[in-house]
Amino acid sequence: MTKKNAILLAGGESSRYGGNKALIEIKGKTLIEIIYNKLNSHFDRVIVIANDYEYNFLKGAELREDLIKDKGPLAGLYTGLYYSDSEYNFLAACDMPFLRQEYFSFLESYCHNNYQIIVSEYREFLEPFAAYYHKDLLALIKKNIENNNLRIKSFYKQSNIKIIKENILAEHFDLNEIFFNINYPEDKIKAKKILSFKSFKKS
Repeated sequence: MTKKNAILLAGGESSRYGGNKALIEIKGKTLIEIIYNKLNSHFDRVIVIANDYEYNFLKGAELREDLIKDKGPLAGLYTGLYYSDSEYNFLAACDMPFLRQEYFSFLESYCHNNYQIIVSEYREFLEPFAAYYHKDLLALIKKNIENNNLRIKSFYKQSNIKIIKENILAEHFDLNEIFFNINYPEDKIKAKKILSFKSFKKS
């Protein structure tokens, strides 16, 4: 791939967490800063989809509002693909602080053979918020939104998809860490423990 972009979904209020997860602070940085900085150091552009909050503290961020309002993450993916000038685009949620550049590159190596989606399998589920999407999915995604079929994986069966099996991923990554996401207040405590342990190992 010559040019590579990322789409970062800032999200909004989470009923399970009880607030805006993007602005949760861990070790002095917000969740969205943590993942944005990782994306920004790897990708040519990071398109941040944000509707309800100001994220001007993200240096150099390209902030965009949903082109189609009130349709959830699928509309965020659509908006990111619309504004992107890259064929393949990595979609990330703001609540996965342990995604790594090595993971981006690993999935990137499958961005060929006319695959439209490159997605990981973990615990028998697919991980749509840590996956690559081809820009030519725009029309299909828009059609699903117009039909109010808003699940983020609603168009998977209609696409040329490459699933990276869990056993392959496990040879390269700690999957419990890579796919760790923050849904509840207690998850923030777990994330701090993981970061503290990683800092201890480096010292």
